[in-house]
Amino acid sequence: MKLKKAVSFSSENYKEPILCEACGADFTCGASDKGCWCMNVELNDEARAELKSKFNDCLCPDCLEKLAKTPA
Repeated sequence: MKLKKAVSFSSENYKEPILCEACGADFTCGASDKGCWCMNVELNDEARAELKSKFNDCLCPDCLEKLAKTPA
């Protein structure tokens, strides 16, 4: 399992879908050795604090973008 997870950082072919904790949608995490799509989403301090308090894992792009657009 560790090898598969390590390989998934360098190849999209080995990534398994995960469930968004906010909406339950399937999505593929973009984490790689070069970063992730989520690193391009700008969040204010309040949004970051809300994420940390409510969720333990990644959110799908749609939910993360909605949270980023929510006014502080």
